[in-house]
Amino acid sequence: IALNALNAGRIKLAAANIDGQRRILNHSVTYANERKQFGVAISTFGAIRKKIAEMATGIFVSEAGSYRAAKNVEDKVAELIAGGMDHQKAEMKALEDFAVECSILKVFVSDLTQNISDEGIQIYGGMGFSEDAPMEAAWRDARIGRIYEGTNEINRLLAVGMLIKKAMKGELDLLKPAMAIGKELMGIPSFEVPDYSEFMSEEKAIIHNLKKVFLMVAGAALQKYMTDIEKQQHLLLNASEILNQIYMAESAVLRAEKHFSAESVEAAMAQLNLYKAVEKITVAAKEGIVSFAEGDEQRMMLSGLRRFTKYTNVPNVVALTEKVAAHFIEKGKY
Repeated sequence: IALNALNAGRIKLAAANIDGQRRILNHSVTYANERKQFGVAISTFGAIRKKIAEMATGIFVSEAGSYRAAKNVEDKVAELIAGGMDHQKAEMKALEDFAVECSILKVFVSDLTQNISDEGIQIYGGMGFSEDAPMEAAWRDARIGRIYEGTNEINRLLAVGMLIKKAMKGELDLLKPAMAIGKELMGIPSFEVPDYSEFMSEEKAIIHNLKKVFLMVAGAALQKYMTDIEKQQHLLLNASEILNQIYMAESAVLRAEKHFSAESVEAAMAQLNLYKAVEKITVAAKEGIVSFAEGDEQRMMLSGLRRFTKYTNVPNVVALTEKVAAHFIEKGKY
């Protein structure tokens, strides 16, 4: 009961943080449009526009992951009640089933809120450090989010730890898919150019490959350390970063695909976030691989990492950033 209360708190904390993110961005855009330097608004400067685009993209991704998990929990509650379970027990059971997602959201959204508030201070400049401006309070308010409902470090370890425990109990098969990835790495890669003419088809293919990265790293580590895996916190933190980025990037891509067009700013944000997620996953996976693999195994896994993080059509990140920035600067708010 106590643990499920924490799960409820984690998903609600993510939702509460999203409102904070929106307020910070709205203040930042308003200030950037009003503040003049060298005779022009600072919102015309590329460095400021980049910050605004990244803040808005983070909010879109935070929303996507939160809406997705909340709907999953809601649907599970309805399913359990239809099966005759008491409403309160159904809520507890549903939260238990999606405990991993609750931890992912808590970590990703609260970390991002801190970053967004920090960038808000930067946009305000010296004024941002003053209690007379909204950013100083926003930064202090954001700071507690990384501690509430279990620190983000604990939640990172929990997310991967819960998956591993399910694998150990036979509730989830991690080793067979991981072994299948190992066989795939020993085979000859395809040199065919895929057809990515459908909206978000390449993005979904990349996410599919990123899941292979997680299975490759987590599966190999689990095979090596087995019951001692929980002692390898550095490695678990790397695996958690991969897991978090995959879930949130997939949520954003699915949201863009379902509700928006290829030319929409939402599609641009999903693509921009995925590009950044691939880079973060590459760093985390490489650090994990070199920490436990050696010789031919290490070379094979690093080769697989390059294969699974490859783009066929690398997006123009600057163009995507400018598209997002222009939209919100002109709109004046999120």
